[in-house]
Amino acid sequence: MPTPRQSARPSGSRRVTVTSYGGRWGDAPRDGGTALVLDVVDRLWNPPDDPAVADRMIGLTGLDSEVRDYVLAAPEAAEVIEDTGRKMLALLDVQDPLEPAHLYVHCWYGRHRAPAVAEAVAQWLRGHGVEVAVQHRHLNKPLVRHARQAQAGSPCRFCRIITGEAESTIVRRWPTAVAVVPHAPVAEGHLLVLPTRHVRDAGSDPVISAATMAAAAELAGEFPAADIHTSHCPGTAASLEHLHLHVIPCSVEESP
Repeated sequence: MPTPRQSARPSGSRRVTVTSYGGRWGDAPRDGGTALVLDVVDRLWNPPDDPAVADRMIGLTGLDSEVRDYVLAAPEAAEVIEDTGRKMLALLDVQDPLEPAHLYVHCWYGRHRAPAVAEAVAQWLRGHGVEVAVQHRHLNKPLVRHARQAQAGSPCRFCRIITGEAESTIVRRWPTAVAVVPHAPVAEGHLLVLPTRHVRDAGSDPVISAATMAAAAELAGEFPAADIHTSHCPGTAASLEHLHLHVIPCSVEESP
């Protein structure tokens, strides 16, 4: 005789809330119940090659047909959607039918890929008898045009260092930044801290700027505080239009 956990589910008990959000905003949802998280930051990275298309799309969202169709046309999209849907069905089959179930889908900004994929997975689940509610947390967040993951073939010298195309000595890595030895250090121990996403300056993306500053502060903490000079130098040449922070051990004269 089946146990209560193995009994057939009550009608309408297969319910899922699908939420899209942007990882950069630092306020990922934390609802109760059982959850599955889908990270599409790198799995569906297919930015338009045509700058005019990119400029047009960036002002839209994943709920607009042009963006939705573009995101879902990526070769991996169909597999990602079906794989996620099947994992969600498996989760529903083993969890307590009275416990809420959630699917969280996130990209970097929560405006384009995550909403498009969240809606597509929700549609797939509905086609398999699941009642689905969808919500999008970050569609109306400020539009940031400059941040993108460092890519191979970029004209930016710092992006090429991050991707390994340009020679440099990387001394430390964080999830969002790297520390490298500059080509012309001004003092022993001089390091550059670079965000792994391409942003022109500190004002282009405050979240990335803060993470880069935190990495630089970690390095600075390894020296006496008075001996560290950290500066932001936005480049004027195209090859240097990439946020970078200098951590420079300085000799400080002691008062007599």
